[in-house]
Amino acid sequence: MYLLSYFKESAEQFFLAGSMDGLHYTEWNGGLPLHISGIGTGRIRDPFLLIDSRGRYHLLWTDGWNSRSIGYASSLDLKQWENEQLIPLMEHLPETQNVWAPEAYYDSACEAYRIVWSSTIGAGPRNHRIWSVTTKDFVSFSPAELFFDPGYNVIDASIADTGSGYLMLFKDERGSNVQGTEYKAIRSCPVYSTSDGTVTFGPISELLTPALTEGPTLYELSVSHASSYRWIMLADGFQDASYTVMGSADLEHWQQIPAAEITLPPGLRHASVLRLPERFVQSLEKEGIHK
Repeated sequence: MYLLSYFKESAEQFFLAGSMDGLHYTEWNGGLPLHISGIGTGRIRDPFLLIDSRGRYHLLWTDGWNSRSIGYASSLDLKQWENEQLIPLMEHLPETQNVWAPEAYYDSACEAYRIVWSSTIGAGPRNHRIWSVTTKDFVSFSPAELFFDPGYNVIDASIADTGSGYLMLFKDERGSNVQGTEYKAIRSCPVYSTSDGTVTFGPISELLTPALTEGPTLYELSVSHASSYRWIMLADGFQDASYTVMGSADLEHWQQIPAAEITLPPGLRHASVLRLPERFVQSLEKEGIHK
């Protein structure tokens, strides 16, 4: 099962949709939000959902355009949320302008979850880099450190375990938000880490998506679709409320998938996908929130 987390421009809250094949998604909870923030700015933007080995869900989100903290809550059933709080990732650096689009993955080399996000440090126009912390329990966190700096403005890092390593998607934030810009689209690069916390990166790809796309998410289909692709990338067409869907067989060569081949909820923004292990699917079906 695949769980699609997203917010809507008309409702900055946590919404969820589900799919059995990773291509056709249906809104859950009758199209109503599964969580509304009661902390910080009260906004939930860029929600990211993961599940740990014990079956507890962890939800991260952007608290607001200018917040130096992120939102966090956890749940065992996706209905009752606990431990809601602001995690002060960058409050120790008051010159930080923002903390955007937090996501996390399990870094097996250091046996901890690594949270990554985008921040601009210092005055002036926003010029983001990717930062990170590690945590084993979402209670205590390592000091924030610069994670990825390619020498230019980048946002929306999303890191997936491909089975043979980690691949990071990110938005090249250079250029202008106008048709014909050279950038404002998604690139990828391998991520390597060691037990002492050292992280390095492989070659950066060419642009993989059309311009004016952001908020990428990457996941693997259970069965290759028509033998042409096994990996799906979703990217938010942030100017025209569209969604770009890309498919790949090898994570290097990508093709755009026709809109007729995929069903996404209306009005979604900055979605992320969690491929749910089979052992957790039955308990969710009993809860009935998919209706």
